[in-house]
Amino acid sequence: MKRFALTLVLTSLLAGMVVPASAAESKKEIAARLDALQVRVGAVETRMPAAVNMQQRLDDMEAQLRTLTGANERLEFENKKRHDELTGLQRAVDILATQVQNARDSARNANAALGRFITGEDATPTEEQTTDNAPQDEETLVAQQRYAEAKAYLEQGYFDQAQAAFEAFVAAHGNVALAGPALFWLGEIAAVQGDYRGATNAYIETLKRFPKGSKAPEAMVKLGASLFALGEKDEACRALKAFPAQYPKASAGVRARAQIERRRAGCN
Repeated sequence: MKRFALTLVLTSLLAGMVVPASAAESKKEIAARLDALQVRVGAVETRMPAAVNMQQRLDDMEAQLRTLTGANERLEFENKKRHDELTGLQRAVDILATQVQNARDSARNANAALGRFITGEDATPTEEQTTDNAPQDEETLVAQQRYAEAKAYLEQGYFDQAQAAFEAFVAAHGNVALAGPALFWLGEIAAVQGDYRGATNAYIETLKRFPKGSKAPEAMVKLGASLFALGEKDEACRALKAFPAQYPKASAGVRARAQIERRRAGCN
């Protein structure tokens, strides 16, 4: 009887301890979910350093962006400043260019006036002004044309071009009458440019090759002036003193110029 009761109690206890199938399955699902959640948490924990690093990188990039933005603003300011400076410099260059051009124009006008003064100083008819009715050959016509071109340069104040043209003329037409005035003009060009040695040589050449030419009297006076400019007073006075006897029929203008040069040189 006792054994039966004990068996019954044990059976009841065992029956009470038995878990229904559905409840057991729920616990398994929960356990499985917990396991899965732990795995996910572990994965998240594993990724946390990377996320922290990513945030740090984002912070660094934002800091760099702010730095670059500031640098860009400074560059824009500097560029504007440089642009303003360049604009001012360009204005200054334009003003200077205008002044240079004005100076060139003034020099050009002054040279032209000087050229006209040089070529128009003596009103006495010269070789290039006199004409006759004799027929002229082609060579003479060519010489006259080249001489006229060279003198036109001189009258307009183009001294370098005039010098080159007269030198070429003398080299090609050294035996024609116009070579005398050409040599004289070479002396005048050298004198106005301050080359008194070159002027002296040109005047001497004029007198040697064309002593009776229309420019010879003036060449002798200018020779004295050039020698004095070179500091050769004795030679200058010798030429100026010999002038009246050498060219007694010189024009009044040339004689007056000879007197002026004698006084300037202090000739006795």
